[in-house]
Amino acid sequence: MIDKWDSRFLELANSIATWSKDPSRGVGAVSVSPRRQVLATGYNGLPRGVEDHPDRLERPVKYDLTGHAEMNASIQCARNGRSPVGTT
Repeated sequence: MIDKWDSRFLELANSIATWSKDPSRGVGAVSVSPRRQVLATGYNGLPRGVEDHPDRLERPVKYDLTGHAEMNASIQCARNGRSPVGTT
């Protein structure tokens, strides 16, 4: 049986996935410390500073530009001065 906190964090990741502008796939991620503290969130999308132009969200261009949700959560940890090491 899944832990209630794990279930909550999965629900949060699913909600964050809706922030993605990718027309075919939205993915969300939540970096959670061993003490169940949310350190960062991320979703698949274009890097910060890159305009969300529709042409950049279509195949095959999006494959070269889009960052994975997990990578974006790790980058957000770094921006916040937190290490993602040990997070789930």
